[in-house]
Amino acid sequence: MDAPQPAPLAHLLNQAGELLRGLLENELIGVYVIQNGRFRYVNGRLAEIFGYAPGEVAGHLGPLDLTAAGHRDLARREIDRRVDGGTVSAHYAFDGLRKDGGLVHVEVFGVRTTFDGHPAIIGMLMDISDRRAAERAAEEQLRFIGRLVETIPNPVFYKDAEGRYLGCNQAFEQYIGIARDELVGRSVFDISPPDLAARYHAADQALFDKPGTQTYEASVAWPDGSRRDVVFYKATFDKADGSLGGLVGVILDITERKRTEELVWRQANHDLLTGLPNRRLFRDRLEHELRTAHRHGDTLALLFIDLDRFKEVNDAHGHDAGDQLLVEAGRRIRSCVRESDTVGRLGGDEFTVLLPGLDDPIHVERIAEEIIQALSGPIVLPNEPAYVSASIGIASYPQDAERAEDLMKCADQAMYAAKANGRNRFSYFTPALQQKALEQLHLGNDLRAALAAGQIGVHYQPIVELATGRVVKAEALARWHHPLRGAVSPAQFIPVAEEIGLIHALGDQVFRQAAAAALRWYRDAAASGRGPVKVSVNKSPRQFVTGSCHEDWLDHLTAIGLPAEAIVLEITESLLLDERPEIREKLMQMKERGIEVSLDDFGTGYSAMAYLKRFDIDTLKIDQSFVRDLETDESDRAIAEAIIAMAHKLGMRVVAEGIETRGQLDVLTRSGCDMGQGYLFARPMAEAAFDDFLTRDGSPGGRPA
Repeated sequence: MDAPQPAPLAHLLNQAGELLRGLLENELIGVYVIQNGRFRYVNGRLAEIFGYAPGEVAGHLGPLDLTAAGHRDLARREIDRRVDGGTVSAHYAFDGLRKDGGLVHVEVFGVRTTFDGHPAIIGMLMDISDRRAAERAAEEQLRFIGRLVETIPNPVFYKDAEGRYLGCNQAFEQYIGIARDELVGRSVFDISPPDLAARYHAADQALFDKPGTQTYEASVAWPDGSRRDVVFYKATFDKADGSLGGLVGVILDITERKRTEELVWRQANHDLLTGLPNRRLFRDRLEHELRTAHRHGDTLALLFIDLDRFKEVNDAHGHDAGDQLLVEAGRRIRSCVRESDTVGRLGGDEFTVLLPGLDDPIHVERIAEEIIQALSGPIVLPNEPAYVSASIGIASYPQDAERAEDLMKCADQAMYAAKANGRNRFSYFTPALQQKALEQLHLGNDLRAALAAGQIGVHYQPIVELATGRVVKAEALARWHHPLRGAVSPAQFIPVAEEIGLIHALGDQVFRQAAAAALRWYRDAAASGRGPVKVSVNKSPRQFVTGSCHEDWLDHLTAIGLPAEAIVLEITESLLLDERPEIREKLMQMKERGIEVSLDDFGTGYSAMAYLKRFDIDTLKIDQSFVRDLETDESDRAIAEAIIAMAHKLGMRVVAEGIETRGQLDVLTRSGCDMGQGYLFARPMAEAAFDDFLTRDGSPGGRPA
């Protein structure tokens, strides 16, 4: 079928009337004729758009009557230009004014013509309210998206499908240091170092090849040349026809996060004071080297180092100086080993050295000797130089142990052997050390059973008032008689109790037995008129640091009806140097209840005089090391006399320990010592024997006075 041919102009003119009628009566477009400022004609659609009937508009209203006030100047100007011949046609949009006062958005097309021989304008008008609303919604959405992207604190950028930049936000400009008008149209090779540009381009191309999203870590060069760690988040976008339009990307700076992660990792794996690997990291490296040695049939050596006399330096110079000493010790140890070796700090003054691949004992010994030599030199502290030495234990794989835990135990045992042999030396692990450790383990197990079975007893040693010879106190001393071992020395089982966490249970048993004895003696003294005998109970620093036995003890005294004044608490000098506030708080709680506080073994530590008043000490006990040679050693005599004089000046009383001869007693009495304790008066004895001692002849007679 042939296509229809265009109609000739003559034919169209013949049909003009019919065509014009169809145009004027259409229901979609308003048609109008304006002449002399009035509508000469409007069709039904135009009147409907403005809310009128056609008869209300034609001949009655002008175009300005249907124009909102804000657009009337525009309408007047456009109409005048055509009527005056300035232009033939006009096309513009304006806000129309409806009959009900509402606004309608319209678009008008008008041309100049002649009607009845006079100038006129004929045109068409369309209601574009819906289109305009959609355009405004789109404009608002675009403005919102643009503002949103612009206010995003992270750098945002756009690229076309060729990888050229289309734009970015302000954050990207500031981050990269390039203005967006200089960025548009350029590629990554124009703005980034070659190595980074190649990385970016490859990532972009991979995303274009497989559209979607992409995330990866990389670096970004800053204008100053430094580089930042970042994460790129990218996604492709399509054009209207569905083809690939390009990509949009967001940059997240993770530099600080990675630094924090690195710091957290370092803090978790390194000693904060010395910077050396801590126990965790050292253990990981030891296990790694053990696996490597096992695969290759190699050996390795492990050194366990403990600083001799560190506690003395720490107590004398303070914790800050002690920390400085540990840092310097770590540096000196590190200087003695190879780059491939590992030096760690396990805690306190304990260091470890891992020496992989050393199969010659001579090399291991040489390193141990160098460490001992390096640590023997003076360490400069703020006040004065300090001196320490090193005790080193050595264990080897596979000779001594094959597992990391066992190897460390072996080296630790060897270190204690070095200390026992005089310190400032190294010692190899031997099976005998293992046997000794097993014996300690068995002793600990037996002690647990002994505490559960109530095998721990208490003996009492009298403390005598030198001026009168009267027994005024009794020190309670733990005693253990094992069914098979026989009598076990406190020097053996008390350190074991502290090491395995039984010191609280042991101390509690001793206290309760001592309190029961004190209660009986307190009542006997009241009934007989004899002076009261206080019971002195030792309390280790570890008991103060952990647990709440001080409260339990006070509650127990209340429960049995024993005045707190009948108990003396003996503490060591090391407790005074502990600066934790809870230590003083616990001690002062007992003081406030009336318990007397005695400082044991005074003179062997490094207590500052200020601590004596701070903790409100009642009694000082001169250590027996100063009493032993009082009759022959002028220095010991001077020290004892100085302690006595100082204590009296501070309002304290003095007990001398270890008095064994009449000559020692005479010196102490002349020096004004208040009380004495030792074999000259009596050895520690069971409770029943102490009863006899108190009541012998009904008086304190027969005792040295």
